Amino acid sequence: MARPATLDSEKGNLMSDQMIQSITIATIAVCFGLLVLSLARRGMLSFRYTIGWLALLSIAVLAGLLTFIVSPVARWIGTSEGVIVSAAAVLVLLLICIQLSISVSGLQKQIRSLAEHIAILESDETSA
Repeated sequence: MARPATLDSEKGNLMSDQMIQSITIATIAVCFGLLVLSLARRGMLSFRYTIGWLALLSIAVLAGLLTFIVSPVARWIGTSEGVIVSAAAVLVLLLICIQLSISVSGLQKQIRSLAEHIAILESDETSA
């Protein structure tokens, strides 16, 4: 059940739930963007991932501001626009988790190969 619209004290206009959800989603995305930039400036996040996260968060800001586009889908499912945008964000995050798991698996394979190569080189040095 939707709550009633709230009164905007400055202009006397009503703010709908959709407007509140849009502003909330966009604000959260901007805050995460600032966090990503802070991590990148400290060298804790590589350039590749910084660009990826900033692109994703830019899309989230746009999606937050354009939630009215998903209104027909939300009405068809019987939920709000914020839920649709949030579900899409969760799906994107799951895809990122899968991609990072693939990257970590590849790095583990490279580390194992390098460790074996170093062990072979060290055993050749000790036997010579």
